[in-house]
Amino acid sequence: MSDFGGLDTAEHLGGAFREAFPQWQEFRQAVAARARYPEFNERRALQQVLMSDLAHRIIADQGLGWLLIGSLALPARPAEGDWPADFGVPGITDIPQQYVMPRSAFDLDLCASAVTDPDPGRAADLYRDAVEGAVRRVAALPGHTGSAHGIGLGGLVRSTAGELNIFPNGQVMGIVTATPVDPRFGPRHTPTVDDPIPIEIDIKPPAKVAVTGGPDTAHRPVAPIDLPGFTPFQPPLNPAVNQLADKLTLLTGKPRGLRGEGDRPWHRYKDVYDAYFMLRTCRIDADHMREAVKNNWNLGPMGMDRVPVPYRFYGQDSNGPEPVVPWKEGLDALRAGSPQLHQYPGWDGMREALGAFMDSLPAAPAGSTWVPGQGWRLQHAQTTSETTRAPGVSAKAARSRSTTPDGPRRRPSGGPATPPPAPGAAPQQERGRGHGR
Repeated sequence: MSDFGGLDTAEHLGGAFREAFPQWQEFRQAVAARARYPEFNERRALQQVLMSDLAHRIIADQGLGWLLIGSLALPARPAEGDWPADFGVPGITDIPQQYVMPRSAFDLDLCASAVTDPDPGRAADLYRDAVEGAVRRVAALPGHTGSAHGIGLGGLVRSTAGELNIFPNGQVMGIVTATPVDPRFGPRHTPTVDDPIPIEIDIKPPAKVAVTGGPDTAHRPVAPIDLPGFTPFQPPLNPAVNQLADKLTLLTGKPRGLRGEGDRPWHRYKDVYDAYFMLRTCRIDADHMREAVKNNWNLGPMGMDRVPVPYRFYGQDSNGPEPVVPWKEGLDALRAGSPQLHQYPGWDGMREALGAFMDSLPAAPAGSTWVPGQGWRLQHAQTTSETTRAPGVSAKAARSRSTTPDGPRRRPSGGPATPPPAPGAAPQQERGRGHGR
């Protein structure tokens, strides 16, 4: 039994965990025994469990209205029964495809949605103090030893966080490093037993996280590895309509993000995969989606007042005024580092699917829902128990309904500045581990 047994009192961990995994290697071997596929390997599973442990600790104060946002939420979104039979990796039966098929996300994006104030300056100060305090409470400063501060995962890791990037709007970003340690000697002497595992955190303020129609319920935990004594992490989610609207909006404007490529054309290639995953697997409310797209906060910073009609990726060809973005090459490079993405269509297929969805959205009947594999469906109560379905909108029909071929209308430049990158972070589309938003 670890000497940390009485010190690591997190509610999501019970004594059964420490009894099952008195040492890091025993824990790691248990995870590796499940995560044994190229598409869902040990590295990906370890990161998910460590992020779950860290997230449990950060959001211990439930009164702050915590939401999970970003790509880590993707496995928890699809409802049971909506998974398409042709979207998966053959031969994997003990890890649900909901966990296998999303792009690997190795960062933790959260929002404390209840920390608000009518005065923007006061709201930013409140948010910064609450969020920084939550992170500092569970992650020690680098080199800090001699106490239980930062000890997590039942004593198996010590979490540290150096300088955090804190922005004027209250957003907090940084790297929390989980270092596997030997727990047998107590907190005063914790020898390192394995390579440190970095977790990027990005805790956005409510002003950057729209909630249209209320938070979504997670249909499953974010990690599929069941561990004795470990409560799975299954928090409320930022609505799917807002996550999807963010991605589809960002793809149409000048690339914005925390990591650029200097003067080389680039874009947020990861968002193409994430958006395609959502269209294939998630139900989308048409009315809420229209609202989320129309009011998307990214439009202003990109100098636009709406997405292009017909839908068009920024720099997708030489017909636009902007530089051509190497979409195919960028997507292929990201695909090369994530074997599960080999099951996705190529650039042309994903571009057509996302464009058809957006072009069909304005004409989707009020009250209808996007059903994966079926398109827009209208269900309403009848005098009997039956429901009525509205016909799905095909890609061809969607394109024919798009009667305004002009590109996006531009706003004057100016908008909120994009925060600078966290120290030492790699370009988002080349990180190998993937970058989630």
